[in-house]
Amino acid sequence: MKIFLIGYMGCGKSRWGKMIAAHYGFHFADLDTLIEKRENLTIPKIFEKFGESGFRQREHDALKSISDTENLIVATGGGAPCFNNNMEEMNRLGVTLFIECSPSLLRERITNSDTERPLVKNFSQDELLDYIVRHLKTRMPFYEKAQYKMVSGNLELEDFIVILDPIINP
Repeated sequence: MKIFLIGYMGCGKSRWGKMIAAHYGFHFADLDTLIEKRENLTIPKIFEKFGESGFRQREHDALKSISDTENLIVATGGGAPCFNNNMEEMNRLGVTLFIECSPSLLRERITNSDTERPLVKNFSQDELLDYIVRHLKTRMPFYEKAQYKMVSGNLELEDFIVILDPIINP
C-alpha cells in the first residue's frame, strides 16, 4: 500500500507524512529528498541548473522509482500532481490524500519555513499571497483528483487516522 500526500507547498505534507508513517509502521519518503539524493544537488540547485522542466522530469522519474515499494507514505512536492500525468500515476499506484490549506495560512507557513523554495524566494508578503492565490487556481484541478481530502488548520493525527484506518486496515 502506498499513500501519497499532495497539496501546495507549506500545507504540511512532510510533517504529516512522517507522523502517519510512524503511526502505521510504514516507510516514509519525501519525493524532493529522493530527488536531491539521486542528483546529489539541492532542489534550488536543480532548478538553477536544469530549470523547472528539468526538475519536473526528475520528479517524475523519482515517482516511478518508488512504484514497487510497499507500505509507504509519500510526501510529494506541491507541483508533482500537476505534471507528466503524475496525479493519474499516483491514483493508479495507491491512495491520494489532498491536504488543503488557505492561501493566508500557506503564506504564513512558507514565510516562517527554513526550507528554501525556489519558486517564491524573491516575493514580498503581498506578492507571495497573490502568487499563492493565482497558483492554487491552476493547481486545484489536479489536487481535486485526489481520492481523499483534509482541510488543514488545526489538524491532529487522529483526523488522518479516521480516514486512513479503513483503507489500511479494512
